[in-house]
Amino acid sequence: MKPLDEIDRQMIGILRRDGRISVPNLAEQLGIARATAYSRFDRLIDDGVINHFEAVIDPEAIGLDVAALVLVNADQAQWRELQSELAALPHVEWVGMATGPFDFALLVRCEDLTSLRDVVLMGLHAIPAVRSAQTVVLLDEPPVERG
Repeated sequence: MKPLDEIDRQMIGILRRDGRISVPNLAEQLGIARATAYSRFDRLIDDGVINHFEAVIDPEAIGLDVAALVLVNADQAQWRELQSELAALPHVEWVGMATGPFDFALLVRCEDLTSLRDVVLMGLHAIPAVRSAQTVVLLDEPPVERG
């Protein structure tokens, strides 16, 4: 992988703000030739710097009104398998390994508190490697900033 230079970093910054920007517009904003922009863009993808594109959805707009952080303590001998099991639970948006008093942090988005209860009590606690969990319901989240 070729080291990133300032143009690469600027390109990444623009793409983070607007992943739908066309490469010609990207070239114009960066002040580089279109061919150079296409080449750099393709290289960033080929090198795995950019590994996918996604739409960022407003959870409330699709009925996911409840968000919670679920902090999990796990059986240390099974953490690799557990990470995949946690990610496969319904309504889990992301899973991160953590330091400190918890082994994993999950962001869970549900329609209502009943659904959240089911994810935690029936889904999460049914996994043998889960020792304990603490759920923190989020009261508010800042909107995702777009450039």
